[in-house]
Amino acid sequence: MNPRIIVIGAGAAGIAAATRLIEKGYKNLTILEAEDRIGGRIHTIPFASNVVDLGAQWCHGEVNNVCYELGSKLNVFGSNNFKYEDFELVMSNGEKVPQEKSQKLMSAIWSILASHRNELSRYRGSLGSFVLEKFRAVLSTPEYADVDHETAFQFLEFFHKFENSIEASDSWFDTSGPGYLHYWECDGDHLLNWKDRGYKTVLDLLMKRFPSPYTANAINIEDFTHFNKTVENICWNSGPDSIASVRCADNSVYDADHVICTMSLGVLKERYQSLFSPELPAMKKNAIKGLSIGTVDKLYLEFDKPFWAAGWHGLSLLWDQNDLEEIRASLNSWMEDVFGFYVVDFQPNILCGWISGANARRMERTSDDEVRKACMFLLRKFMKGVDIPEPVAFKRTQWYSNPNFRGSYSFRSTTTDLLNTSAEHLALPLSNAIGIPVVQFAGEATHDHYYSTVHGAIESGWREADRLVGLYQSPFQRQVDADVDVLILGAGIAGLGAAKALLESGKSFILLEAQSEAGGRIRTIAMESLGNACHRSGKAAVDAGAQWLHGKRNELYQIAEENDLLHEELSEEGLGEYVRDDGRKLDSFFVKKVDFLIGQILEDCEEFAQQESENFPASVEVFLREEFSKRLDPNLTSDEKEMAYQLLEWHIRFQVIDNSCLSMTDVSAKLWGSYSFNGESCQAHINTKYGFQALVNCLIDKIGSDRIFYKKEVTEIRWKDQDNRILVRCADETSYSCKHLIVTFSLGVLKATLNRLFQPALPKPYRRSIRNIGFGTIDKIFLQFENAWWEDAEGFQLIWRDNLEKGAHWTRFISGFDIVSPGPANTLLGWIGSWGALEMEKLSDAQIVDDCVFLLEKFTRRKVPQPIRYFCSRWNSNPFVRGSYSYTSVNCDYEPTFLKALQETLVCNQYNPLTGEMEINQDHICQPALSSSPTIHFAGEACHEKYFSTVHGAFLSGMEQAQKLV
Repeated sequence: MNPRIIVIGAGAAGIAAATRLIEKGYKNLTILEAEDRIGGRIHTIPFASNVVDLGAQWCHGEVNNVCYELGSKLNVFGSNNFKYEDFELVMSNGEKVPQEKSQKLMSAIWSILASHRNELSRYRGSLGSFVLEKFRAVLSTPEYADVDHETAFQFLEFFHKFENSIEASDSWFDTSGPGYLHYWECDGDHLLNWKDRGYKTVLDLLMKRFPSPYTANAINIEDFTHFNKTVENICWNSGPDSIASVRCADNSVYDADHVICTMSLGVLKERYQSLFSPELPAMKKNAIKGLSIGTVDKLYLEFDKPFWAAGWHGLSLLWDQNDLEEIRASLNSWMEDVFGFYVVDFQPNILCGWISGANARRMERTSDDEVRKACMFLLRKFMKGVDIPEPVAFKRTQWYSNPNFRGSYSFRSTTTDLLNTSAEHLALPLSNAIGIPVVQFAGEATHDHYYSTVHGAIESGWREADRLVGLYQSPFQRQVDADVDVLILGAGIAGLGAAKALLESGKSFILLEAQSEAGGRIRTIAMESLGNACHRSGKAAVDAGAQWLHGKRNELYQIAEENDLLHEELSEEGLGEYVRDDGRKLDSFFVKKVDFLIGQILEDCEEFAQQESENFPASVEVFLREEFSKRLDPNLTSDEKEMAYQLLEWHIRFQVIDNSCLSMTDVSAKLWGSYSFNGESCQAHINTKYGFQALVNCLIDKIGSDRIFYKKEVTEIRWKDQDNRILVRCADETSYSCKHLIVTFSLGVLKATLNRLFQPALPKPYRRSIRNIGFGTIDKIFLQFENAWWEDAEGFQLIWRDNLEKGAHWTRFISGFDIVSPGPANTLLGWIGSWGALEMEKLSDAQIVDDCVFLLEKFTRRKVPQPIRYFCSRWNSNPFVRGSYSYTSVNCDYEPTFLKALQETLVCNQYNPLTGEMEINQDHICQPALSSSPTIHFAGEACHEKYFSTVHGAFLSGMEQAQKLV
């Protein structure tokens, strides 16, 4: 088959779709682009010192952001030197709002948006109404008694404009309250710039033309593109042999078997009634009308040299009422909605002004010269006393005026709520009578949760390309390497648990493991010797991943006990000296007193899981900090109080590591008590004699090593309409088929591969669960010394006098060093999490060891010898793990059944890929083993409702899913 494919639009979505198709061998492809360039709403132009972006400017986040994944290893990103919410606020009379007051107001508004998400998710109204109500309530509290209301509401109006620029709404009274939460932020830096190359770099990355445009696999997308082709009509029909015919404004006509339409939502809104023949189905028209798109514009001013002081980042504009009325009466009243002017990274002589909404559209109709003069008027009005020269160059954007865009990006409005529509409805293809897609839709507006972003646009392009690849490409051109009843993906502890449960079932099964050994996140490994030193003792083994059994009332404990693998010595964390960065050792009684208080608070937090009330804290950290301030002994001296808060910061750092998250603000207070200790006290951890790997080896011996196939990286899972089988392809070109599939990949791998692994994409409930459940990274640093230089100390816990910031040195995220016992003699174990773990993984082992020795010397005030052996884990860098374990994130607060989908059986033949809905048959769900349909099951620690984050939870999850098939 050589289908004719037309892609309408050479923006991010169109190029993503086209490059994916070309890479898969589909080269009978034509791109019709209305502009005379590629890029769409990515438009990088030469200006001033290098380039500026007229459209998309920043990579918004790092985790699960395809733009970041494309470029992170190529040194294309820089971190913004500033944050827009940190700029000075300036009144229209030139007075600056005191920094303390501006920070207080900004803190209030961010707190409203962060702390009331659950209430907002159930709110029936606009974002603006919700924020206004909460802001008024905040101002009435004693804490804000010193803030005059006039300034507060002038600030609120500034923030209103700022938020409109983020949403692309005319007003936040148009933005849906609950719809505001539909957007998912990617963890990490949300304002990553592209240095001096601009956002067009991502297009080169998609086309394999960066860092070199001359590589053998480079794709010259221009060779497939016809420019200046404004599409006038897409004629399609629903007959079984349907083709599409695309007519352009120049009367050229292109026929195709499939059309991927990536036009902006603004163009679709303006032209959908005449663009499609026959007219669109009602659901599609409803989506186009219900989803919203707005206008955000930039105003670039280049000066001969900076007239501002070094370190100044810009100003945000607050209007006095009299000045505002005067502006509104002027010819250029649109100036009211320019909310600030800010510096631009890698452009030392540029300021960029921002404007959005209806006044942005009015600005677009004004001449360049008038707009430039208006910008200078604003700068001189607000920066009184500063000699501001005329700019040497000026450039502004006009995204709405351009008929090929009609706006900047999409958002969820109150109309979206009213018409009960979604991006999913917009994304559904127009198909013929036998279900083959004829016209498909891609673009940022078609993405459920990453709408308004380039990474959302790229994902949507890949989605539609993969839809066609799945339609035509026979996944296995030759006979499969094995056909079994049950195929288990992953030979970690969940996969081994599933295999054990199947042993007596009579069903044939095998396990495919991507790594060269079984165990997954269980890995007992020998430490490395430092330098060329030779030591008398033999290899010293440590557990790089899972280290302890948590409790006795589980099957893994029984297996370990039966095989004489249990060590009599128990372990505890956080023992030893609590030492401060100035060398001070904190009083042990005081440390225990604070520890007891924090333990009480966290125990009280568990009660929210048992309550049905919708009133609960925004996160565990919010609850912990608030309660700590309330309950701390008021009779403490100022020195003791300072130490107590320093210990609180240590406990938060410890909890970040213990929960494998980036921040405890990400961990749900509502669900904090959902983890079950099964009636046991698990403060003391149970050790194994020979490392955790010995338990894995026992299970392999029982299952049979011949059933496990190693180095089998799964690249594709075809689970729909494959002759009643599920088909799995691996990177080594081997392929396997089965009736039932048990997927035990880590949640980190599922998150990273969600958009490409499963063909078709998993049903929405599964995707939502995978995205909502939290998953982070903790790492271990083992240091073995010739002698125990710490003498009788039981470990060192590190207390800092300053607050932890994200950009701090990686060692700042270490909680402390515990003594390893049982285990290799004279060995310390350092624990690290959050951003520090991610940064540490980028460093060499030698650098990590040196930094740790320096850190220990700083805190202990002792001469620390060089270690003789070491081991540093790197779980996030492992592509087959991508992190450590899961946690219940605040995103789960708004999903009452956030885990249910991953625990339920996916009956493949009940899924309609065109509607994205399950055609439920309760009998099949209850009895997958008796179903005539193939089924998919998910297992792993993240899939267990009570024992998530543990080895026994993963093992039990695997067994439970397999037992459904017995």
